[in-house]
Amino acid sequence: MVMIVNIIPNFLSGERNQDSEPSLAVNPANPLQMAASAFTRDPMGGPNAPIYVSDDGGRTWSLNSIVPSEIDTGDISPHFGSTTNNLYAGILRRPGRLQLNVLRTSTFLQPNVMTVLENRSGADQPWTQAATVPSGADAGKDRVYVGNNDLSVDSRTAAIDLSLDAASANPAFDTARIERRATSGQDGPQVRPTIHPDGTIYAAFYGWRSRNVITDLVTADVVVVRDDNWAAGPDPFTALVDGGDNVAGVRVVRGITFPWSNAPTLGQERLGGDLSIAVDPNDSSRVYLAWADQGTAGYTLHVRQSSDRGATWGPDLLTIANAKNPALAISSASEVGLLYQQVTGTGVNQRWETHLRRTVDGRNWNDLLLATTSAAEPQVVNLPYLGDYAYMMAVGDTFYGIFSASNRPDLDNFPNGVSYQRNANFITRRLLARDRMTPVPVSIDPFFFRMP
Repeated sequence: MVMIVNIIPNFLSGERNQDSEPSLAVNPANPLQMAASAFTRDPMGGPNAPIYVSDDGGRTWSLNSIVPSEIDTGDISPHFGSTTNNLYAGILRRPGRLQLNVLRTSTFLQPNVMTVLENRSGADQPWTQAATVPSGADAGKDRVYVGNNDLSVDSRTAAIDLSLDAASANPAFDTARIERRATSGQDGPQVRPTIHPDGTIYAAFYGWRSRNVITDLVTADVVVVRDDNWAAGPDPFTALVDGGDNVAGVRVVRGITFPWSNAPTLGQERLGGDLSIAVDPNDSSRVYLAWADQGTAGYTLHVRQSSDRGATWGPDLLTIANAKNPALAISSASEVGLLYQQVTGTGVNQRWETHLRRTVDGRNWNDLLLATTSAAEPQVVNLPYLGDYAYMMAVGDTFYGIFSASNRPDLDNFPNGVSYQRNANFITRRLLARDRMTPVPVSIDPFFFRMP
């Protein structure tokens, strides 16, 4: 049975913000401990930004303002080490524009502000992954990989900032450039690493090859790179070579197009590409990839699999029209999970449907509808609306995820149930302020789920 929780704390029952673009970290050493993030402001307007924290498996959540960024952040993504209890996060710090900070704390439930490990400018959409080396000479060391679009350089902007000993007192970070081909001036903002405990690291990105500034259409390749030794060598992420041009990075698909539009184009949301990649924890040769492009049916998600360490990829396993925000994860039972959000209906009757699909063989997928919420309510305030991404991960045989959606308290919108921390009347379908009487307008909230 799936558990779904609106994670806005009760003391914020009166808030009406667009808490979009969520991310989630579950502590593999203690899955009762979790940290989540969204575009949520410090309710006191203080000098630090908040994260959501839970120590009871996601049933209840509170805010903890420990992120060194004024009031809120730009993009933020947290992740725990495997066994050290260290929480890491890549953020875009405020004030500033595209100011990347990589952070660490071993006491995320406490009010201690996170430590800044790296600080540099020019990065966009940091995507944090971390793992603890399980054996060998470096056993116990935390490895941290922050995918980002490094706009501090020209043209080949897909990059991963990494530390091979992030738990040390003064960890060193290097920036690995993973784009090896000519671009239109930059790559896409989505740079997605994923880690296998044997030291295999994959990453996926959009290599932008051209952009039409009149039509706002980008032509791109979906590229997957791999490193076989924790990216510890002098020339990391070069283990995969494309047979077409003998350049590092396999082009899974070439010459696809999609809109690059900072305007509402799908259910009040902007579009600009979507990516997710996951590796089987039992077999580092088995990897799944999801991406979006502008197909004949409109904006479309695709899912493919490789069984030979990313060298070759099979045909589409799924194609899903009018969908975005894919998040792939693979459990300890080698079950693949795919989270995504899809627009259905037309006009004022459009809905954002949030789906969780699972498979053990890549061919037969079940489908669980987590939420079906209005795509017209609330009206967009700023972009992104729901977010440029959602997130899901697996710990053991359990999937944990987070997505943002319209928060009207209506059980018809959550066919498998939901619980709210904030005051909500599911009979009148109204949000209520802390006094449990004053109506509060519908807004966008983050929702946590756990399956099973």
